[in-house]
Amino acid sequence: MTRGCLSLSNVKVHRGARTILDVEAMEIREDEFVGIIGTNGAGKTTLLKVCCGLIGADSGTVRFDGRDFHQFSAWRKANLRRRIGYIPQAAEYNTELPFTLRELVAMGRTSVKGLLSRLNRKDYEIIDDWIDRLGLAEKRRQTFRSLSGGEQQKGLIARAMAQDPELLVLDEPCSNLDFNWKYQITELIDRLHRETDLTVLMVSHETSQLPPACGRVVLLHEGSVLADGDIEKILESDEFERAYKCRSETLKIAGRRYTFQKGSD
Repeated sequence: MTRGCLSLSNVKVHRGARTILDVEAMEIREDEFVGIIGTNGAGKTTLLKVCCGLIGADSGTVRFDGRDFHQFSAWRKANLRRRIGYIPQAAEYNTELPFTLRELVAMGRTSVKGLLSRLNRKDYEIIDDWIDRLGLAEKRRQTFRSLSGGEQQKGLIARAMAQDPELLVLDEPCSNLDFNWKYQITELIDRLHRETDLTVLMVSHETSQLPPACGRVVLLHEGSVLADGDIEKILESDEFERAYKCRSETLKIAGRRYTFQKGSD
């Protein structure tokens, strides 16, 4: 295994008597950009949380950088998670918390240093650098809740990047944004991957929000991997139409893939 790699083997997650995730085998390679797609309830968010160690699998093995999450103590597991930048769905964070943008981004740096360690000048240089690089310099003193939805999303990305992660995990980062912000956030994620060589795992409901850097997708259906491979082939496959229960067509425009439902002949 090399830096930033993730693998799952015979992983199952149950909710009561129901199996909500059943992944026989999946590997994310170093520097790869992988999209996770599927209908509502397919298990996408559960898969991401298992990959981050936020929830444990009921059986099977999850390895990050060759290390098995299940074999670690809670403390060592937390240390390993610091190398993963996780950006949850918008509904999973409280936008009413009275933090400034700079304080929010600093949380990412604190997770690297530890709660009992004070941030130093170098840490704040990293924090401010990511705020500046994401075009939020004029917003750094504003409260997080006063920012627009797109600015909040940029702030969460800055917080994750301040950790200096090896793996960036994003759960529908463009949800609830207007079309202009969706474009901006998608372009930002694409640029981050190309400039930093981060390994990226990203869930998206809309294929057009998977940036050009995404060359591979994993198609989930009812908690299992229905297809895994080249994005162009998967979007044009019988498995894709089976998962979404409709005939479809994909057009590629300026590097983006737009998938439409076909009308009846």
